[in-house]
Amino acid sequence: MDIAAYSIRNRLVMWLVIILSLYAGWFAYGNMPRFEDPEFTIRTAQVFTPYPGGTPEQVAREVSAPLEEALQDMAEVDEIRSVSSAGFSEISVDIKFSASPSKSDLQIIWTKLRNKVRDAAADLPPGAGSSQVFDEFGDVFGIYYVLTGEGFTMAELRNYAKTLRQDLLAVDGVGKVNIAADQREVIYVEIARQNAAALGTTVNAIFQQLSTQNTVVSGGTAKVDGQRLAITPTGDIDSVEAISNLLVSSGNGRTVQLRDIAQVSRGYRDPPEFLAYYDGKPAIVLGVAAVAGSNVVAVEERLSAKLAEIESERPAGIVLHTFYNQGEIVDASVTNFVVNVLIALAIVIGTLFIFMGWKSGLVIGIGLLLTIAATLGTMYFANVPMHRISLGALIIALGMLVDNAIVVTDGILTGCQRGRKLIDVASDVVNRSIWPLLGGTLVGILAFAPIGLAPGDTAEFTGDLFRVILISLMFSWIFAITLTPFLCSILFKSVEDQCTEGSGAMPVEADSPSKSMSAFKRTVALAIERRFVTIGGAAAMFFVSLAGLSLVTPGFFPASTTPQLVVDYWLPEGTAIEQTDKDIKRLEAHLATLEGVEHVHSIVGRGTLRYMLVYQFESPNPAYGQLLVKLDDYTRLDAMIPEVQAYIDTNFPQAQGKVWRFILGPGGGSKIEATFTGPDPEVLRRLAREAQEIYREDGGAIAIKDNWRQPVPAIQPIYSESKGRRAGVSRADLGAALARNYSGQQVGVYRENDDLIPIVSRAPENERLDVDGLRTIQVISPTGAAVPIEQVTDGIETIWRDSRLRRTDNVWSIKAQADPAPGILSGELQARVQPAVEAIPLPPGYSLKWDGELGNSAEANGNLMSAIPFGFGAMVLVVIFLFNALRQPLVIWSVVPLSLVGVVFGLVVMGVPFEFMAILGVLSLAGLLIKNAIVLVDQIDLEIGEGKPRFDALVDSAASRLRPVLLGSGTTVLGVLPLFFDAFFQSMAVVLVFGLSFATALTLVVVPVVYAAVFGIGNDERAKEQSA
Repeated sequence: MDIAAYSIRNRLVMWLVIILSLYAGWFAYGNMPRFEDPEFTIRTAQVFTPYPGGTPEQVAREVSAPLEEALQDMAEVDEIRSVSSAGFSEISVDIKFSASPSKSDLQIIWTKLRNKVRDAAADLPPGAGSSQVFDEFGDVFGIYYVLTGEGFTMAELRNYAKTLRQDLLAVDGVGKVNIAADQREVIYVEIARQNAAALGTTVNAIFQQLSTQNTVVSGGTAKVDGQRLAITPTGDIDSVEAISNLLVSSGNGRTVQLRDIAQVSRGYRDPPEFLAYYDGKPAIVLGVAAVAGSNVVAVEERLSAKLAEIESERPAGIVLHTFYNQGEIVDASVTNFVVNVLIALAIVIGTLFIFMGWKSGLVIGIGLLLTIAATLGTMYFANVPMHRISLGALIIALGMLVDNAIVVTDGILTGCQRGRKLIDVASDVVNRSIWPLLGGTLVGILAFAPIGLAPGDTAEFTGDLFRVILISLMFSWIFAITLTPFLCSILFKSVEDQCTEGSGAMPVEADSPSKSMSAFKRTVALAIERRFVTIGGAAAMFFVSLAGLSLVTPGFFPASTTPQLVVDYWLPEGTAIEQTDKDIKRLEAHLATLEGVEHVHSIVGRGTLRYMLVYQFESPNPAYGQLLVKLDDYTRLDAMIPEVQAYIDTNFPQAQGKVWRFILGPGGGSKIEATFTGPDPEVLRRLAREAQEIYREDGGAIAIKDNWRQPVPAIQPIYSESKGRRAGVSRADLGAALARNYSGQQVGVYRENDDLIPIVSRAPENERLDVDGLRTIQVISPTGAAVPIEQVTDGIETIWRDSRLRRTDNVWSIKAQADPAPGILSGELQARVQPAVEAIPLPPGYSLKWDGELGNSAEANGNLMSAIPFGFGAMVLVVIFLFNALRQPLVIWSVVPLSLVGVVFGLVVMGVPFEFMAILGVLSLAGLLIKNAIVLVDQIDLEIGEGKPRFDALVDSAASRLRPVLLGSGTTVLGVLPLFFDAFFQSMAVVLVFGLSFATALTLVVVPVVYAAVFGIGNDERAKEQSA
């Protein structure tokens, strides 16, 4: 079928294609989902199991180990990590990417995991609580509100937050609304030690009465006049005052009110588990998660409308602050990227106008716009959303999209300038180039294939890059062989137009080349004549660039441009949350005074809701605090990070502070992590200490710690079995008395509306402030006698023990962690400390593995490398099938190593690390070079096939393909220039710009030279008048 002739003759069909493409692009742009970053799935669930009274070692061996063994039976499990602390087991389960490519697959696995945990409950020790599976660990609450209220209690703020939550859940597109940092209320019943001793067993009777007084009681039903009526006894407690007035029996048989023997008060859980502040004011956090796949910008607009609607219902004084609004950020980010796309589009079309004439430029420019429109439409129907990666892929593809159209347009112009009819020329050009262009397009697509086909989180994050390239390049090929001839037939209406386009006022004759073209031909001819010198020089440049790789700094993903500074603050393990809270308030006050700081959101006790995909949640720990500092401009971060770090190091010497900024992409945690595994926790601690000492000696590391944290002191009353038996007091009675005195013991529940407020018994404040009076605490025996603790113990001692023990895949593991000081790249610090850490002698049975940025990067690169053989193998096959030969593919692939010359030069000169995106740039660069080489080699074969002397064919082919190749590469280079200013794509842009510029110039000379060497073309194989 003559595709070009069909396109030119059937104008109505072509106009319909143009209209449909434009409409699809316009519709998709207005309706497709928008995100800041791609939605890669966090395939992690957590299993929480309480074991009250258990030491960290007991929890690890008796609770964590049985659960880990049960979960390891699941074929879908990739890694199991457990943290065992006093009385609590926390297990994190990572699922293999191959077992859960989609979120729906993951839900099936979570159900299976729950069944495994439920089955393992029989293996847990008596006293262990029921395990809870938390599979929402990866949920992102992209719209993050903070609620404050001057003069309002936390209970009042919480009540309003619950009301607001119901309103927000009704908004279309909202999936979840979570409340955090809300202080839970407690009703305390404080019985003094002397009263407890006097009451004896009556204390237990009081507790029993409190536990049953407020339960819902059914009185059954009764038949009355043909109706069945429910009987509901009254008498439940309806106020704190009612609890105080509760009638109880005292030890001497008298009936008194509870307030006569105990102090009843309503307060908040003490100590608190999680505190939040906003600009110094106590706060409650609300996180809103949109329904998966929805347009977060549209959801944010509906939320804003709903908040404006109910604003009048908000009590005066309560303020709802928007700390992070993904909808606004995505809207701004997409708008910025669209501007970059338009700039790149203008650069590409402008370049074409200058070098090909305005009519040719207009033909290719219209084709480019239609390709982008059709790509957007296909993205919408293929569920590829609009975000940083997909829009960046469009910018990268812009220059590549015009390559096919340039070849067709240039061929039509060349033929027209010889006086032939346009329809005949178009048919010849399309029929001759359709398969080479398809081969080149497929090679360009396959160069990006490893990105889309590799397993793992990182490839999932960047996978849309491949999908967009695939869609856009295929459309560029289809439109090049259909729409380009059609557009040429419209814009070139006369032979004069066809002949003079791109050549001033006179036709361009094949035998009257310009001075620059003559110089280029002489250069190519000279290089072919001295082919071995040329090849040797190219090889030398390649080996020099290999040596230059040592000057390139490794990296993983770049820092984010989000204007937020993060401070992680660690006090020694075991520090009370009140002390951490005090330090955080002091640090918050200082940060608020810094120039450029808009708001400071501080958190104490654990991490907050995951409001960005790259936010790393910190498990509960009273010694931990975090400050999220919102700035007016992200450019202040580079100067502010070292300033804040120095302030913490100087003013908080007892703490470990880490000041950092978010990164773009997967990863997180400490940048430097040496993970030791082995059978003995004591040996592991020693190895971790040695590694930490190496970090300290380097001088360029901060936040040096291990993830087991410091050992902590523990008070240990030594229970005497014989004394206890004589007094009738068991070990359980002793533990209950101690817990009731210091921490409090829940003895009932008070129902208030939809809240269940615990009723907790504890000692008055003066009796629980310290442990001096521990020996005099009364233990009530079953006989009713009050027995002091010292009568059933052999003394009290203080011991040191591990605060938290960690295992990975059922093996003890510890991480020696550090981060680079401000101004030092993590790759540089890793290179300095790695040899010394690896030189630490390891006993038999122990191993060392690098995690952190190096481990994440190695895993991502490994996943990518596993897919590269497929991509490159397919590219080789495409070239072989295209030429039905082996020597031509050999010539074409010989230029690929030359791309490294420009890559290394660009990275070293620009000072940009060789990040993961740079690796993707190198892969795509190989495809672009092969695509150029295919065009050149195909032209050489064509001219030799027409009978031209082989040496002349080499020179003339290089000259005839000079403009298409330079324009194709030049538009790609100019098109990605806007990405130089984007943090995420900068390393890829450097690789493409410098690599393609250097390699294209070398390709035009080296390919003819290698062709001559491989095919044995002699210097004398020229036309007689030239060789004479």
